[in-house]
Amino acid sequence: MPITWRPATWNDIEPGLSIQPKYRGEALVGVKAALEAWKHLIRDRFFNSCVLESSSFPRSHQMVGFGASVLVSSEFADAELANPRPDINSRVMASIQSGRSVLATPHEVARANSGDGVNVLILCGTSRHEILSPPDLQETQTLSVSGFVEVHAGYRIRRIFQETAAEPEKGFVRRSMEFRLVADFPEAGRELFLMTRESVQGLPGSLGNVLFRFREPALRLRESDQQLLMAALRGATDQELASGLGFTLSAVKARWRSTIARVEETMPDLVRDVEHREGRGAQKRHRVLAYVRSHPEELRPFDWTKKYLA
Repeated sequence: MPITWRPATWNDIEPGLSIQPKYRGEALVGVKAALEAWKHLIRDRFFNSCVLESSSFPRSHQMVGFGASVLVSSEFADAELANPRPDINSRVMASIQSGRSVLATPHEVARANSGDGVNVLILCGTSRHEILSPPDLQETQTLSVSGFVEVHAGYRIRRIFQETAAEPEKGFVRRSMEFRLVADFPEAGRELFLMTRESVQGLPGSLGNVLFRFREPALRLRESDQQLLMAALRGATDQELASGLGFTLSAVKARWRSTIARVEETMPDLVRDVEHREGRGAQKRHRVLAYVRSHPEELRPFDWTKKYLA
């Protein structure tokens, strides 16, 4: 049965969480407010999500898996791991609703990428195990893990943690060998797991080793450069970039020139041998996009000031 992976949209949140409502995080704020907090989450720059779909099922059940994660502040991660309590998602949703969000800010992520690393909280990772065959369930889990690795590549990761609230997810995480059990809450039916660089060492072929591999960015791109390149990597044309970024077409072209000039300044060999002929601008774009596609750290926030002051 073919199963496909794609990022979640605003309209996927409620159906995705309905697969396993225990991950909604409603305990402190109620269902309605929790869903509103999730819809705030999806606009967060560091929220990542995936939907797994199969056209083999009726339309109402074509979403066969849903996963989501977010970067949280070091203070929140430290507190949760030092004093584990059940229903961690409820505290995330309550923080959003109160206006005192525990989500990591771009400044915090930039400093973490140039320092100790970011903290990744897996909010949800679930499948419709009741309708999937064992091979299909294995495929959804494999796609979910590979998608998770893809969207988090390029960050300097310090810790990855998640609370499981359903037996299929608990079993999958227990078998992974990359996570260690931090706390068990039998009355709540939940378990808290943690993955670190140390926990994946000595596990040949572990995708965790890919997650914890980090290279410092070389291009030193500005945030405006990163925005342009991320949109272009998604296949946006210059006209679509202009519309999405709120610029004129001429302003987008000017930004491309500025970004290419930045690359020529920091890594001249990347575009140096492009022939001086018509179309060389497009060739330079192609070179730069190919490079950042294989070097995702170039598109992550990084605090160069902190690095050089350290």
